[in-house]
Amino acid sequence: MDHSSKVLEANAANLNHCAGLLQSGKVVGMPTETVYGLAGNALDETSVRKIFDVKGRPLIDPLIVHFSNLEAAEAHIESNDSVRRLAEAFWPGPLTIVVPKKSSIPDIVTAALPSVAIRVPQHPVFRSILERLDFPLAAPSANPFGYVSPTLASHVAHTLGSRIQAVLDGGPCDFGLESTIIDLRKPEAPVILRHGPITETQINETLNVQVSSHIAPTDDGAAQSAPGLLTQHYSPNARVTLLPHGEASTSNTAPAPQIALICNQKPTWHADQPNIFWLSENGDLNEIAHNLFELIQRLDQQGYQQMRIEQACEVGLGQAINDRLRRAAAKLES
Repeated sequence: MDHSSKVLEANAANLNHCAGLLQSGKVVGMPTETVYGLAGNALDETSVRKIFDVKGRPLIDPLIVHFSNLEAAEAHIESNDSVRRLAEAFWPGPLTIVVPKKSSIPDIVTAALPSVAIRVPQHPVFRSILERLDFPLAAPSANPFGYVSPTLASHVAHTLGSRIQAVLDGGPCDFGLESTIIDLRKPEAPVILRHGPITETQINETLNVQVSSHIAPTDDGAAQSAPGLLTQHYSPNARVTLLPHGEASTSNTAPAPQIALICNQKPTWHADQPNIFWLSENGDLNEIAHNLFELIQRLDQQGYQQMRIEQACEVGLGQAINDRLRRAAAKLES
């Protein structure tokens, strides 16, 4: 079967069709404002297990549960004032919060931990599906485990099209990187577990407390407190090597033909070489984040053996970009 035939326009009929699939325990590829997700009924253990099976995801790596609003989420979690302040400031949007869970959330969702990662998504297609359902949706990125996250419906069809029945097409994802994850299991000592579109500074200002972003090296064999923390992740088939910020735009040596060079901004040298690419004309961090996974997926499908990627400046959104790049490059050390 042509996998592209499973990509559905997000009209009312197809939204109803996909809601029906989810109600029957199936899993569906769906857009969020961050990346495309592989969604299933978060309260149904059988449906959640399908998500793990389709992705080839280990059960130690928990899932994010998506709700229509904070009130819906609070029926399944132990909430607190910090959760409500962040929700008011950033939901719907690309912020995930880790909090103690109630027994209604199956243990398979949370790697058997007593906490759950939750968020309220912003994308209108995802929200339209939630409005048609009476349960929240577990939805990790819609790609084989460890591979580059999808930011287009065609990415999902290319990698998972043989394993799922439908992908709702909501266009390119706005942010292109996964959500920020903050740990509020101890509200008095919040910790950023994964950097993303909502920055540390924004969270500090909202909570009026200094948020820690120090992340100790993870034990890759143990249950993870949140998604996206494993050492190797977001990896294309090509080998990834990282360049210091600023190096790609100043070097004057063109890479070998089988190597793709990815710069933050358009270089002033050899820009006409077919294997030199850039993520933004002027180095804008939002553009870099938005374009990063799409470009890596495209170059991987073109068969490049190696990608040399320039790191972003280590501030704000650049921290999230570099986090993804370091995990992609960790493939070299595995």
